[in-house]
Amino acid sequence: MPIKDANGFLIPVKKGETGLLISEISDKSVFDGYVNNKKNEDKILRHVFKTGDIWFNSGDLLQDIGYRHARFIDRIGDTFRWKGENVATAEVESIVGNLKCVEICAAYGVQIPNNDGRAGMVTLVRRTGAHFDIDTTAAHLFKTLPKYAVPIFIRIKDAIDFTHTHKIKKFELKKEGFNCDDTIYVLLPKNSTYVQMDKKLLKEINTGTFIFRWKTVVIWVSINALSWG
Repeated sequence: MPIKDANGFLIPVKKGETGLLISEISDKSVFDGYVNNKKNEDKILRHVFKTGDIWFNSGDLLQDIGYRHARFIDRIGDTFRWKGENVATAEVESIVGNLKCVEICAAYGVQIPNNDGRAGMVTLVRRTGAHFDIDTTAAHLFKTLPKYAVPIFIRIKDAIDFTHTHKIKKFELKKEGFNCDDTIYVLLPKNSTYVQMDKKLLKEINTGTFIFRWKTVVIWVSINALSWG
């Protein structure tokens, strides 16, 4: 939800803050738009900083890092569904990124065989010289995130690849999932601590030994048993 001032206009972010990337539409900067008029309106913001101005909504969240530079954070609406809840990747990344040992991270959903929805997974790069402690990380996640948003998998990488527009290549991370050679920690069902993945555990997860989803119970009720008052 955009933050507005007393006059109803948007407030530019300060250094270190995260905000929505928008671009003013004017005679010098024309927005050609889409063929679909509804899509055009969805991308246009009006009366942003003054009455009558028009801006293009990029849908990108950026962090002002100073010196007229910004860092890409996430796409608005980048979510996945797990245990009947929508998990916002930006929220998870913000919480994980607050750990002092984390240089950069990416959150996304991955499929687990025989489980509905997409389980949360975080890939992170440690700060140079920093010590990563999985128990401290788990305590931080359970304290600051809703239970359904706590990532099931945590992957440690030496580096994360970016696109030419400085966005994390999440597509490749999603494709690799938890079937890779990097160090991966997994939060097994009914546990509050992570264990390190090994070949045996990976096989058990891929063959459906563990059920991560909530069980659905169906109760059949005879219509004759219902009381209508």
